[in-house]
Amino acid sequence: MKTLLGLAGLTICLFGQTGAPITATAVPTSLSFSYQLGTAGIPAAQSVAMKTSSGTPTFTTSFAPGTALWLIVTPASGKMPAAIGVRVNPTSLGVGVYTATISVTITGATAPVSIPVLLTITNPPATLNLSSTAVTMVSPPIPAATQSILLSTTAGPVSFIATAGAKWLTVTPGAGVVLPGEQLVMSINADPTTLTPQAAPYVGKITIAASGVTAASKSQTITVNYTVSSLVPTITSVWPPSLPTNAGPQTITVHGTNFYAATVVKVQGVNAPMVTTVVDATSLLAVIPPALTTAPSTLNISVVNPAPGGPAVSSLPLPVANLPVIQAIVNAASYVAGSLSPGELVTIFGINVGPVLPASLTVTNTGYIGTSAGNVSVTIDGAPAPIFYASSSQVTVQVPYEVSIGTNIQLILTNGSYAPISTFITTALTAPGIFTADASGTGQAAALNFSNGVYTLNSSTSLVKIGDFIILYLTGEGDYAASLSPPTHTGLIIPGTLSPLPQVTPLPTVVIGGATATVNYAGPLVGSVIGLLQINAIVPAGAVTGAAVPVVVTISGNASQANVTIGVHP
Repeated sequence: MKTLLGLAGLTICLFGQTGAPITATAVPTSLSFSYQLGTAGIPAAQSVAMKTSSGTPTFTTSFAPGTALWLIVTPASGKMPAAIGVRVNPTSLGVGVYTATISVTITGATAPVSIPVLLTITNPPATLNLSSTAVTMVSPPIPAATQSILLSTTAGPVSFIATAGAKWLTVTPGAGVVLPGEQLVMSINADPTTLTPQAAPYVGKITIAASGVTAASKSQTITVNYTVSSLVPTITSVWPPSLPTNAGPQTITVHGTNFYAATVVKVQGVNAPMVTTVVDATSLLAVIPPALTTAPSTLNISVVNPAPGGPAVSSLPLPVANLPVIQAIVNAASYVAGSLSPGELVTIFGINVGPVLPASLTVTNTGYIGTSAGNVSVTIDGAPAPIFYASSSQVTVQVPYEVSIGTNIQLILTNGSYAPISTFITTALTAPGIFTADASGTGQAAALNFSNGVYTLNSSTSLVKIGDFIILYLTGEGDYAASLSPPTHTGLIIPGTLSPLPQVTPLPTVVIGGATATVNYAGPLVGSVIGLLQINAIVPAGAVTGAAVPVVVTISGNASQANVTIGVHP
């Protein structure tokens, strides 16, 4: 126990028989003791050195108040010089500050020497108590049932940090404060997805580090014993629904339940398992090797767990044939998958969705894009879609203006003699996408500069000047030209005789380099299909300049894709 001591001496003047003054000195001049409740033993004794400048006068000691019986002063009397011993006994005293004064009365002195004594008693540091330091968990179920540990404190608030020492182990909360009188619930969870079932338990540690507590509870450990046994897996679906022949290694997604780190996908009749990646407890990825897809067949896909789980009770068939498969539908300009708008040009990506030899659009004698190309046809919400391009891996069509707005709109694609395939899309009033120079959907826009009657291609080396026109091209602007019907304006090629040309109302908002541009035209291109939009905008004075300045077009509250740029000269 650390004791604080006064350093200065205390001098009292005395007078001997001759009348000469005699001085008395006490070192230290005051005493301080401290004690923490619960500490073994009592504070160490302290001493005050007393002496006079001459002679050996007698003295007596006393203390006040008389009720301060926790104070012990020895000796009760004696001759100078002397060492006054002082002890304190805090037994049974509560937390607080206690004071007393020792008086040393020296024969012949005009006044006694006073020595103040201070005793400070404090509470011991808090102890963080855990209801248990060991937890047992089992799987199944998956995930394992949550286990709880209760945290409590013996005194004041205790802050803590809890850290799980295994990837399969989580603890919440990871940090907190335990208040007096509270039992804070700490939840422990275990996920077997990355673990291989085995007889021996996996062992994980949770470390709880606390502040302002006893040494024994500064760092405590909870041991988690986790036994993982496998269940029989189930298989609920396989994606894609079919595989083409002779297409090389192909990755399938298997959905089901009770998957573990050692779960594998197997094809019935094939001894070796497929190369399998466990995504989580309900999803697997597996690679089907080329040798299994050289000819039309049906692969029966199964899932196998380590013992005792074993194989799934049933398998799912996966046809191998040259069947069409739709993989994605995106805006033909932005390549963004999302809601589609009436009149928008979209690209359907897939397998065997079109002819081996690519086919281009046809134009009817009435001035419309044809709804068939390379023996491919597409209907959306029951309306035939004009086809601009068709190949085995992609088909570009126009969303008919007649489609409904909403979800679960059916798209049906028919490729020659194959059975039609279908999927569902969501439609919105607008879904603008800006065409880019490299047809990637990002980077340099496919744009023209217009100044003094001259058109130039905009690029990082051919910049548009502030105050000049920039011409942008989009699709997904929605239906703004219903007046062009009847019978329909889906697939209509804008004739040169049409005047005035319809325009988007209200005009789109074009932001270039953070500044809003003035738009003086937003309508179709003569000689092109309605659904391709041209925007003429004046580059604003407040625009950022540079070789790659962002440009965004907003139509009816929907913005074009990010990361499209133009070059702007100061």
